[in-house]
Amino acid sequence: MISTSLKERVYDAVVQAIISGEFTADTIISEKQLTEKLQVSKSPVREALVELCSQGVLQSIPRRGYKIVRLTDRNLKEILQFRVLLECGCLESCFEEITPTQVRSLEDIVEREFSFLSQQDTIDYWNNTLSFHLTLASFANNEYIYSQLRLALFAYMRGFIQLHWDELKDNSFLKPSMLHWEIVKSLREGSKEQAIELLKRDINTLYHS
Repeated sequence: MISTSLKERVYDAVVQAIISGEFTADTIISEKQLTEKLQVSKSPVREALVELCSQGVLQSIPRRGYKIVRLTDRNLKEILQFRVLLECGCLESCFEEITPTQVRSLEDIVEREFSFLSQQDTIDYWNNTLSFHLTLASFANNEYIYSQLRLALFAYMRGFIQLHWDELKDNSFLKPSMLHWEIVKSLREGSKEQAIELLKRDINTLYHS
């Protein structure tokens, strides 16, 4: 349990460093660098780095370390296509089973997005976005769909940050999505087609910003 906890700590630390812009595309990081920074042993650091390599976040460079993989505009378009198919299909399949309690949980997330608007930074913005979409997908009660969406969201997030960091440094860009409110409203009213269309628009919003 201790080893797993430390691995997750290292994994999360690298992820947060990428989201915050501390580790930019093509940056080389090393096991030694992370062991010293996080004050943990080599084993959990190596395990976390191997997992990040398997997810395409890092690339192992022999005798040098691990490079942050650079994503392209085409990568982002393909991820969005995947998300539209996955998330909209997921919502269509489980729409009739969504409960008022689940809708309320989404509403709570959207309320937090707007409540903390004045304190938004890059990490807050992406965490709120991920929370909304993952919670909505969780209504399908399918762990595989959830895990694949989580990976896709993180891939898109780091790619977008790599390509649009200058825009993200202006916090006025990091505003909550009104479409989230509209999706919640459609769920509450039982408007499946409208909810699916709004979700599709929301997924594509960042690319067209």
